[in-house]
Amino acid sequence: MAQDPRKRQQKLQRKAAKRKQKRTQVAQLVHQFTTPSLNKAKTWPLREVWLSKAWRDSESLTQIVVARQGPGGLVAIGNFLVDQGSLGVKNAFGRVVNESDYKEYVKGMRERQALIKSDLDLVAKIIREAIAYAKALGFQPNKDTGQAMQMLGGADPDACSVTIPLGGKDGRPFYFGGPYDNYDRIIRTLTKAVGPDGFTYVVPLGEDQPEWGDSVEFDEDE
Repeated sequence: MAQDPRKRQQKLQRKAAKRKQKRTQVAQLVHQFTTPSLNKAKTWPLREVWLSKAWRDSESLTQIVVARQGPGGLVAIGNFLVDQGSLGVKNAFGRVVNESDYKEYVKGMRERQALIKSDLDLVAKIIREAIAYAKALGFQPNKDTGQAMQMLGGADPDACSVTIPLGGKDGRPFYFGGPYDNYDRIIRTLTKAVGPDGFTYVVPLGEDQPEWGDSVEFDEDE
């Protein structure tokens, strides 16, 4: 009796799916055992540091990328999205990529905003000062900040004499609502820290408040 063509096709598809799954598992194992950890990458020579051209405008978000050159064309990245107005490090990550992926990553970043080459001590100072300012207001840095900060090895923020602008142009904390922020909770935290008239904020109007994400963290008693 001839086999049903549909059943034969389904059987072939299941076999193909299993082969693909095995190849994926092997690729993941190869990547795991051949790609150096960030802990090792932090000692690699510094390749370059990128910083938002408008970083002195503390009412805008500041993008920082620290790259270290590894062996075999590998590049380690420490990425920081910094809110100098109030929230500190909103987002951060660290990872090891190949040369082509790194170039594509930087190209995409530069297409979205103006970036300039910068100094490791300066960006380390921006990150340190923004975190301290945010903590005083009740905000903790993104949970992956420590991972990304491994790329700051050898930095000396105190060697940088540049003054880091913090807060808004009026000298008070400034908050501009992002698409994944919990506006109410952030505003409550700022109110608790400096009073209802002690800060300036701007949030989108006419939109439903998005669900809470992990871009900002709060002190435990919040």
